[in-house]
Amino acid sequence: MADDSGQDKTEEPTDKRKKDGREKGQVAMSRELGSVGVLAGVVAISAAWAPGMSRTLQRYTTHLFKDGVDNPEAFFSDLPELMGDAVWTVLVLVGPLLIVATVMALLLTVSQVGFVWSWQPLEPKLEKLDPIQGLKSKLFSAQAVAEWLKSMAKVIIVGAVAWNIAVAWAPGLADLAGRDLEGSLSWMGAVIFRLVGYVLLPMVALAAADFAFQRWSTNNKMKMTREELKREFKEMDGDPHMKGKRRQRAIQMSQNKMLAEVSGATVVVTNPSHYAVALRYEIGQAGPPIVVAVGSDLMAARIKDIARSAGIPRIENRPLARALHGSSVVGHPIPADLFEAVAEVLAFVFRVRDRNRTAARAGAGIVGEQPA
Repeated sequence: MADDSGQDKTEEPTDKRKKDGREKGQVAMSRELGSVGVLAGVVAISAAWAPGMSRTLQRYTTHLFKDGVDNPEAFFSDLPELMGDAVWTVLVLVGPLLIVATVMALLLTVSQVGFVWSWQPLEPKLEKLDPIQGLKSKLFSAQAVAEWLKSMAKVIIVGAVAWNIAVAWAPGLADLAGRDLEGSLSWMGAVIFRLVGYVLLPMVALAAADFAFQRWSTNNKMKMTREELKREFKEMDGDPHMKGKRRQRAIQMSQNKMLAEVSGATVVVTNPSHYAVALRYEIGQAGPPIVVAVGSDLMAARIKDIARSAGIPRIENRPLARALHGSSVVGHPIPADLFEAVAEVLAFVFRVRDRNRTAARAGAGIVGEQPA
């Protein structure tokens, strides 16, 4: 195998390279896009679930403080029930948020990379223990620079938004002690929703940029040298499965081309069901008739269907159809030993054609096909 370590990776990755990369877990996925989607989903469900959360929290705190003060002995006598109420309240408060966050994380991951399951990134490899390569990848790579820029951008965004919210809403903190529970929760919810909402707007743009960068970075890592590209083409060329697919495609193209020539044939010689051979010959043509299509069974049926649609005469002659099918080559003249038999068929076709033309000119109609 040639050493191509010194070559530049200038060639775009092939489909096989991309498929192998997916199997190894090399996919373009933006964590920022997933984080923003989860945050947006949690904010949306929180806004919708806020009244229910408030009622649940009010009911639990009323039960906790009122019953605990009025009758503390009875209230604390059944600790399992007290703990069960606390756990249930927490589940009711945060359960919908956790469900939405999980669903959003799964949906955004699948939408970016599809269904990919690979253990290869977790397999131990000696090159992962190389400190020099580790420093290069962590400190002096495009990925490291991008991660640093993202971190700085998030700090600036969150800091700026938090500062503006704090300045605008700080006076309300003094009035918070005089509010009831519902009023306090409403005020805190308004602050939190504004904080998250203002953070989301620039974070969406940051996530979109990160997703574009991850796609570029992944594609760049998968690029190939010219030697790798040549080697892969050689491997694909030797793959029996690929050879079979190419052979099948070539046969299909050849059949389609052959069938397209049938509409220009002069006559189709058939036996009742098995064989069909289309011939082309016009009076004055130099050389013998040319075989334009040969087929048996299903292919013969397609040839006859095309001939019927194009108005090409179909002559039933069993011995001649078998002989032509067994010894003819598409695109070549008919065998010399069949000249006489084919000449009789063509003479009959030309007589019928002349008779039909004469009848058409005389206004007497068109004579149908007759077997030889």
